[in-house]
Amino acid sequence: MSFIRPQVLIHLTKWREAYFVTGVLLLGFWLFVRGFTTLNLILQALGLIVSLAGIVLLRTTIQRIRFKRTQKAPGMVDVTEREISYFGPMHGKTVSLESLHKIELRESEAYAAIWVLHHAGGDPMIVPISAQGSDRLFDAFTGLSGVKMDTLVAAINQVPVRSQVIWERS
Repeated sequence: MSFIRPQVLIHLTKWREAYFVTGVLLLGFWLFVRGFTTLNLILQALGLIVSLAGIVLLRTTIQRIRFKRTQKAPGMVDVTEREISYFGPMHGKTVSLESLHKIELRESEAYAAIWVLHHAGGDPMIVPISAQGSDRLFDAFTGLSGVKMDTLVAAINQVPVRSQVIWERS
């Protein structure tokens, strides 16, 4: 018998990394204040460094959590050595990050939304945003120059999802 409601458990599981990073941020703030009250410059500097690292990590962690989908679509995404692979129920494809020239987010009748990855090698690769392993695309997309992750995360969290170009190689 669990003493925690299922909804609370789901929330805590989803946001556990953000809570951990918030703890690191609070530890850094505490170290800074402790160093300030005891006039210890080393403790102040350490607290400031840990706090700044915590702020950067918290922002990235929140973006990553908001990027991740809970519902599941068919297929599997894998990102290995700057190559994105999608293996669906009827087809599969691999695209190199270097060959990408445009990323679109489109509405879909079958899924919540789909990524359309245009590349130099022919037909675009279509990946449902909620396919297994699609959260790995967050790291892959950050490797492209000029991608604004705030725009990307905001676009997939719109209800309903609006078709738009997320990134285009300049």
